[in-house]
Amino acid sequence: MDYIIAAHGWYAQEVKNSCQMITGQTTNIYAVTFTEEMGVTDVLDAYTAVYSPTNETAIIVDIVGGTPCNAAQMFRAKHPEVKVVSGLSLGLIIPLSLGESLEGAMLGAKENIQFVEQKVNKTTVSDDGEEED
Repeated sequence: MDYIIAAHGWYAQEVKNSCQMITGQTTNIYAVTFTEEMGVTDVLDAYTAVYSPTNETAIIVDIVGGTPCNAAQMFRAKHPEVKVVSGLSLGLIIPLSLGESLEGAMLGAKENIQFVEQKVNKTTVSDDGEEED
């Protein structure tokens, strides 16, 4: 499955960059940026440029109601087989890059939203954020 990730500003590109930092190069994730000087037509053109009708595709956007989402819904009107999902996050994209199904990754991302409690273990974190044993 191909994933087109789209968001306001450079968020989608940076989610992809961060994912690749963790999992390695991705071949089925395409980032679309939406900047202030762009309009919905520009985003539609960007979707068209990376879309392959031979591959199952999902467009994952940052928020419902924003231009990337509105453009995705317009794109789906011409390509009803395309899925549109909101809630773009690194926690959603990492499992997708590792081959998890879209539904499984969505469930995992939902479960990943939680308060993080302090745990005592043998690993500590240094002042620069690195783990130490």
